[in-house]
Amino acid sequence: MIKILLSLVFISSLAFSAAPKVTGCDLSQVGDVKLSIGSKVVKKADYKAIAKSGKNFRSILVGSVISTQGAVVEILDIKADKRVRGKPRTGTIRVSLDANHTNQKVKMNYSYSKGHFSAKGVDKNGKIISFALEIAALLCHAK
Repeated sequence: MIKILLSLVFISSLAFSAAPKVTGCDLSQVGDVKLSIGSKVVKKADYKAIAKSGKNFRSILVGSVISTQGAVVEILDIKADKRVRGKPRTGTIRVSLDANHTNQKVKMNYSYSKGHFSAKGVDKNGKIISFALEIAALLCHAK
C-alpha cells in the first residue's frame, strides 16, 4: 500500500513539474527617446539600441547609445531594486556621458511603469540628466 501511495505521489509530482511555466515577455524599445541635459531638452534623440528585443532590461539597454548634437550617452550598466508588488519597477542605471569635450560616469535612478521607462541623475557639474523611452512587452510566451 505504501509503495502504491509513494508511486502516485512521484507520478503526480512529475506531471505537475512538466506543466508549462510562464517565463515572461520579450521587451522592445518603441518610439522616440527624450533626452534632457541641464536646460537642453531634445525630444527626439538618435537612439542606437544594442538589441531590437530581449528578455530583460539589461539585454535591450546595456550598450545602447543615445546621441544628440553635442552629447553622447552610453548605457553601461543597470541594476534593479527588489521588486515591490503593485509598485513601479525601480533601480539604478550607470551611463557614460560625453558632452562639452568631457567624459564622465553618471549614476541615475530609473523607474518603469506601464511601458514607460525613465531615468534621472545629476552629473559632476550639477546638471540634471534624464531620458525617457517606451518599452513594450512583445511575444508573451510559456516555456
